[in-house]
Amino acid sequence: MTLRNYIDSHALQRAFIANQLNRLADLISDQGEVILEDAGIVFPARATSTVLLIGERGGMSAADIGNILEQPHQLVTQRIELLIKLNIAERVNDPSDGRRKVIQLTSKGQDQFRKLQIFLKDAEQLFTTLFQELGYDLTSIAQETTDALNKSSLRDRMRSIRNSG
Repeated sequence: MTLRNYIDSHALQRAFIANQLNRLADLISDQGEVILEDAGIVFPARATSTVLLIGERGGMSAADIGNILEQPHQLVTQRIELLIKLNIAERVNDPSDGRRKVIQLTSKGQDQFRKLQIFLKDAEQLFTTLFQELGYDLTSIAQETTDALNKSSLRDRMRSIRNSG
């Protein structure tokens, strides 16, 4: 592993895992932008889950999108506004409740969704190959870590350390 900064080589580097994972997520996202562009996809990498969800499930409210993706409403709203600006999505009246607005893909958005589906199949293979190269499945590790922290929080784990010492 190439060490990039002070924290990466520090004796207490594990205490900064969130920083390292944020930088990894940013690196993947930044490099993802390039390959999305190569695939003819015009929206940013961080909006792919929103486009995928709307494309697969149809129109839904911003609140529904946020709940399903487990993302803050403000972040979802920002992504939706960007998708609307790019003419990928549009806000329309909910056919079952005229007071409610739903987000749906435009015809350009439908085309982008089809390109995204092809892209994601290739990306799945890309990451499978990367994880084979690394010797571990980062997706599984992330899920297992999330499950472990949901079962026993950092706070609980810190209390246990302090109580045993």
